[in-house]
Amino acid sequence: MKSRYYFYFCAFISGLAVMAVEMSASRLLSPYFGNTLFVWTNLIGLIMLALSIGYFWGGRLADKNPVPQAYFLLILFAAIWILFLPFYSKLVVSSVLSIFPTLVGLVQWGSFISVLLLLIVPMVLLGMIIPYTVKMLALKIKDIGGVAGRVSSVSTIGSILGTFLPAFVFIPFLGTTKTFILLGVLLFFVAAVGLRLWWVYILAAASVVLFWFVPPVFADSAIIVEVDSPYNHIFVKERESGRREFYLNNQFGMQSVYEPAGPLVKEYYSYYSVLPEMAENTKKILILGHAGGSFTRIFNAYYPEISITGVELDPAVTFIAKEYFHLDSANVEIVHADARSFLNTTSEKFDLIIMDAYNVTFVPSHLATQEFFQLVDEHLNEGGVLAMNAISHESDFLNILTNTLCGVFSKVLRAEIPTSENSIIVVNKGGDFSISEVQVDLQKYKDYLEGNGHIYSQKEGEKIFTDDKSALVELKTQEMMTDLFSR
Repeated sequence: MKSRYYFYFCAFISGLAVMAVEMSASRLLSPYFGNTLFVWTNLIGLIMLALSIGYFWGGRLADKNPVPQAYFLLILFAAIWILFLPFYSKLVVSSVLSIFPTLVGLVQWGSFISVLLLLIVPMVLLGMIIPYTVKMLALKIKDIGGVAGRVSSVSTIGSILGTFLPAFVFIPFLGTTKTFILLGVLLFFVAAVGLRLWWVYILAAASVVLFWFVPPVFADSAIIVEVDSPYNHIFVKERESGRREFYLNNQFGMQSVYEPAGPLVKEYYSYYSVLPEMAENTKKILILGHAGGSFTRIFNAYYPEISITGVELDPAVTFIAKEYFHLDSANVEIVHADARSFLNTTSEKFDLIIMDAYNVTFVPSHLATQEFFQLVDEHLNEGGVLAMNAISHESDFLNILTNTLCGVFSKVLRAEIPTSENSIIVVNKGGDFSISEVQVDLQKYKDYLEGNGHIYSQKEGEKIFTDDKSALVELKTQEMMTDLFSR
């Protein structure tokens, strides 16, 4: 029989694996379902369900068959499942996606089914380790209460480590796939030592060679780079025309576009090109949610004298933008920070603030509340303009967001962007919504905003987004997405 210390070590590793798999699994799901509250709810809830099943059956199995071989086989089976998880997950998720041809209910139910199919089995197996460990140690030790406490303690310490390592070490430096390989191989060796099977060592070593050094194969041939960062799953697509598209976490909406022909693109970005002529004497622009720099390229081309500050949460996004979107040659100061944190810590004021931090599946709730827009107001010069991109033409989310803005800025202009589901929302602090003369190739954007914008004022008694009830933001985002995808 193995030393009792090795069983404690096994409990530690199983605890580490549980949390490391949970944290890393969010990156397997995010390219398909995003990184929303609903995805995390399914992930955490189903893993807790699996662990509870594992605790129950692990205790029963340990009573019936308290032998080391059965114990270490559980670890071995969990190792095999986790090792191959990133490879068969694409097949599983692709099959799940086929169930939702219109994408209605995709985020809630698609992620639920995917977590169920991918993670229930290994989590049940890992959950069985804890009661089994207690049983194995209690065979020779009478203080069962002390044993249970020590096993729970070392397992929890492992879980704490498994929470921090993926976020700060494994995913940033290894990526998601290699993180799962590392966890699988670690469990492999733990099981191999316990079983004393030489072929398990060979299989584990072969797995490292086979999977660790195999170059990634992109599911979409248009993808030219795919990177995991502590914040996002990032990938870039290149079309035959040379056009490049920047995506974060899913393929439902682009964060930036690069056209070799010039800064103006068919997407919503170009409609913001005339806004420096709406603001009063524009000298400084702030972009919250800089991403690949589509707005920066436009403003650099048409207003080269204007100073631009871009706020981007993820340094990896900026790195990719410099490598693939020619951001390295742009005239912009990039600050890596959360948009609200940046505003809380700077005393600077701006003439034009562009807000582009929302996407089709996720709106950061702290960037959509009355308190946030009051903070934005403090950083706008008199006559300054705030312009926001929202993914909807008509929805409860958009109407509540508009009403929230009206409570801070009095009047709001809103216009639907043609040929897309985007809307542009504009407020002018202390001024009207007229646009001065613009260059000839920007005239159509000026004409469109002046001819199609609708003015809104606050509706007393109607809902607004606040910090206190920020969960409403995510609920209304989900309703909006369901409506968009059901059309």
